[in-house]
Amino acid sequence: MARGILFLGAIVWLLAGTVSIGVAAFATPQLEAALPPLVIDTDALRGAIVALGGGLSAVGLVHVVVLIGLGARRRWGSTSAILLAALLTATLIALAAAAATSAAATPEYAPAFLAGVAGASVAAIGYAVVVARLVGARRSGSAH
Repeated sequence: MARGILFLGAIVWLLAGTVSIGVAAFATPQLEAALPPLVIDTDALRGAIVALGGGLSAVGLVHVVVLIGLGARRRWGSTSAILLAALLTATLIALAAAAATSAAATPEYAPAFLAGVAGASVAAIGYAVVVARLVGARRSGSAH
């Protein structure tokens, strides 16, 4: 199950990165029109979206490397998977809390923020399951 969650995570992170870069390339003006007034220009917004897409893609690639290590039954693969999943669990819990706070502070955007709370919470639970499974396997001696 842990590998399946990590595989799904790799797909989602890589897809999110690709979509972000696509938005930067083809839809920045439409995004800018949908946002509240910004103090940055279109090129700065585009650069920020590309940076976000690069970061999302990098997290997806880390998932792929971890999956390769797990598939090869390397000890570093298991260790890396535990560290990655624990880090993402904590990060996603923090993002869910931030989105919940933002929903309370700006009711006009509450539905979008609450969707973020739901998504981050589900992902945090998934990564917590990965940690629990892999740590359990380590303790039982079945993980490398």
